[in-house]
Amino acid sequence: MIRLIALDLDGTLLNRDKEISDANRAALQRAMARGVYVTIATGRVMDSARHFGWLIGANAPLVCCNGGLVQQPGEPPVFVRAFAPAFARTFMDYAIGRGWYIQWYDGETLRGTDYRPEYFDAYRTVPGFTVQAVGDRYLDYAEGVLQFILRDYTGDNMAAMLTELERRFPGEFETMRNVPQVTDLMPPGVDKAVGLAALADHLGLTSGEVMACGDGLNDLAMLRWAGTAVVPADGVPEAKALATFVAPPCDEDAVAAAVERLIPADRRAP
Repeated sequence: MIRLIALDLDGTLLNRDKEISDANRAALQRAMARGVYVTIATGRVMDSARHFGWLIGANAPLVCCNGGLVQQPGEPPVFVRAFAPAFARTFMDYAIGRGWYIQWYDGETLRGTDYRPEYFDAYRTVPGFTVQAVGDRYLDYAEGVLQFILRDYTGDNMAAMLTELERRFPGEFETMRNVPQVTDLMPPGVDKAVGLAALADHLGLTSGEVMACGDGLNDLAMLRWAGTAVVPADGVPEAKALATFVAPPCDEDAVAAAVERLIPADRRAP
């Protein structure tokens, strides 16, 4: 029996306009009325997870930063894993010294040396989204970094940048690149499966009671871990190969279709 639904945002819960359809929202609310926990599981930072979690009325702690932070907003984290400050400082010096555009997140604030709005089109539906510009004082903000985000406006240089980083810092971070222009860097061993497993344990659930919904490369770990794996038809082939159920494309209410197919309408809260 499915007791927890974990939802990736981009390309899964969100359509191509970065919005939640009425059908998806209504289906999730029906699932929660039947006693199912619903959460967000995203590579985005907590501000985005919180916003979309609020829109659907999520009733479980949120999984963000590709699993590095699991938290009910306003409460202590269920799970958190950060980079050592010494590594964070060395990494900042290295990347910023090469003129690369990076941000970093400590669970509360997304920072960078400056804010370039043109790099953040995917966040256009998150009210008040910004990056705190800290200029040359970036080393003052190396404590508790959960995630670095490396951005390249065209994506043409990203592969070379990652090769250089992996040579300079072997084994000191995990990378996740879902689009050519953006790569997330997390502490070693962090992925969505790790965060989702921590949440399931917190709720007293097993992997077999979890339905994970995702479309991208950063979803593969949680799709493998969960007892039920839902992937929109326009997800990447690697994700669809893991699917228990291939839903319609994200623009065609993928999440609503999965809920109606996999959560019985006559189910009642335990």
